[in-house]
Amino acid sequence: MYFPFLRCEVKCGAAALDIADRQNAHSMTLAVRGTVELFRLVKREKELHREILAFSISHDHETVRICSHYPVIDGNKITFYRHPIRKFNFTELNGRKKWTAYRFTKSVYNIWMPTHFKRICSVIDSLPSDINIEASQQAEPGESRLSQGVESYRLSDQSSHDIASILEEADSQSSRVGSRAVTTNTSLSQRIDGKTLKKPKKRARPGELHQSQDAV
Repeated sequence: MYFPFLRCEVKCGAAALDIADRQNAHSMTLAVRGTVELFRLVKREKELHREILAFSISHDHETVRICSHYPVIDGNKITFYRHPIRKFNFTELNGRKKWTAYRFTKSVYNIWMPTHFKRICSVIDSLPSDINIEASQQAEPGESRLSQGVESYRLSDQSSHDIASILEEADSQSSRVGSRAVTTNTSLSQRIDGKTLKKPKKRARPGELHQSQDAV
C-alpha cells in the first residue's frame, strides 16, 4: 500500500493508549508526508493545506480514541497535526456504542475514501513520463515536524464537513443497530432487518417422541 490512510493500534496496560497514540501519530505522519510529496511533484501541494489525509484509531479493552491527521503547508515548511475526533468508552450504557468505531471505519471507506482516491489518481495521471520519482527518506531540518498542539490551526471547511458526515453516518447506523430487537437462541424464528426467518421443524425419528414448539 503506497498511500495508507487508516491505521489501528490496540494496547493493554496503564499507559496503553498513550503509546498507541504515539505510534499512530508517527505512522500517519509518514503517510501524510508521502501524499504531500506526491502532490509536490506536480506543484499541487497547496490543495492539501489543512485537508484530512489519514485517520487513526487507538483502543484497549474498553476505550477508543479516533483521530484525523492533516498537514499545514507554509511554503517549504510542513507541519503535521493530529485532530481528535472522538474519545469514548464503548462499555458504558450497556454497550450501546460498542459498534461506533466499526461504523466510523465503514463510513471512512464509503464516504471519504472514494474522493481521496480520485484525488490521488488525478495527480498520478498528471505526472510527466520523464519525471524522476525519488521520495526523500528524511526531512530537511526545519522543513517538517510533528506538532502536538492541534489548537493552533483549524481544519479546512471541507475536512470539517467530511468529519461531520462520517460521524453522522456512523451514529445513524449505530442507532439502527441498537434499536433492533434481539431474540434468544432457543427461538425457532429469527428477526433480521424486519424479516422473520423461520427454521424448518425437525422431523421426529422412529421411536422418538415428537414434541411441537411454537415460535417465540
